[in-house]
Amino acid sequence: MLKMKPEAIHTEIVDRKILDEIEIIQENSDSYPKGKSNIYAKNNEGDIIWYAELPITGDIYLNSIQWDKGINKNGKTWNDVLTLSNNSFVVSSWNCYIVSIDYKYGKIISKEFTK
Repeated sequence: MLKMKPEAIHTEIVDRKILDEIEIIQENSDSYPKGKSNIYAKNNEGDIIWYAELPITGDIYLNSIQWDKGINKNGKTWNDVLTLSNNSFVVSSWNCYIVSIDYKYGKIISKEFTK
């Protein structure tokens, strides 16, 4: 049985989801170490197995995670941009990128500059 300990490593946990034997955590971006992703995954032993890739060096994820979503690059409105996805989540960054991130590896699947 999967036993997760929801412990933050730098600030405080603002969102989390347990999925397929891993826990994906988003920590508060305020006072989070510069240049390091504030979204990461832990295995059932509590070890960090990945940090979410950042769209550019020094960026950070500010907004709430949109779980089970992907990006439709042809969308005209916010509702059209988000699509259903079983393998990714969507989140926005301080430097105006919206990205979809793979659940399994923390890699960016798609990114769009929004400003």
